[in-house]
Amino acid sequence: MRIKTTLAALVALCALPISAQAAEGTFDSNGVKIRYVTEGQGEAIVLIHGWMSDSSMWGRDAATGETKLTPLEGFQAIALDCRGHGKSDKPYEPSKYGAEMAEDVVRLLDHLKIKRAHLIGYSMGAFIAGHVAATHPDRVISVVYGGQAPLIKEVSSLKFGEVDLFAKAVEEGDLGSYIMAVSPDDKPKPTKEQADAYAKFLYGKKDVRAFVAAGRGFKDLAVSVDDLKKCKAPTLFIYGGNESDYVKNCVSAARKVVPNHEVKIVEGADHMTTLTKPDFGAALVGFLMANKGK
Repeated sequence: MRIKTTLAALVALCALPISAQAAEGTFDSNGVKIRYVTEGQGEAIVLIHGWMSDSSMWGRDAATGETKLTPLEGFQAIALDCRGHGKSDKPYEPSKYGAEMAEDVVRLLDHLKIKRAHLIGYSMGAFIAGHVAATHPDRVISVVYGGQAPLIKEVSSLKFGEVDLFAKAVEEGDLGSYIMAVSPDDKPKPTKEQADAYAKFLYGKKDVRAFVAAGRGFKDLAVSVDDLKKCKAPTLFIYGGNESDYVKNCVSAARKVVPNHEVKIVEGADHMTTLTKPDFGAALVGFLMANKGK
């Protein structure tokens, strides 16, 4: 669920960049300010980032660090800062997250007067996209579940150990311990000093209490099998070949439920590196182009 990389691969594969000026805006989503960035013209693509990230995950200006999108020709790219993240409002009550994060996507479409959109969600973004697909199937042209799958009440584990670890670290004021706990077992573990320094770099200017609240709300993004089956939109599951067994099992369970889907495995990539691989961007571009106009 931790996403710190940018989607440079997708940007690099956009052969015909759009010259239209990027637009940044905000809107009121049931009392919570949501910030978004748009670029290009055409069919809408809503980009939904991962936990503890923001819209700049999908493209970042090297000079300013601000979100910068380069869409495909014939598409309008729309990236939002999910509530609790980026420049959107950051409530501290878990009840303000969950299903409300999915409704933010629908309200964003309403705000922009867009009837239907392609959804691309990575990690937490996949949970959100899955809830939109299940509860508002008429608003979805296609959906991509990257590095995760929709949460399904009947088959998904709704226990989030990583959220619990992070919450405990925040409560104790020791985010370095969280970094050490989630470091991959097949790589050298950082020292406590290194972990503390990395935690300060990652979270020193972030509202970690809002991250905890968002994570606590994940369980309320779960949908039923029957509702998820209502979405007949073309679907792509894409994840790294070195992804965790937890993610692979979630995808496997969802594939038994989601109709009209295909799968792409990015070989040699894990949860953190899948986004940076050319195969990831190529798969997204191919899938979007194949489903344009549907």
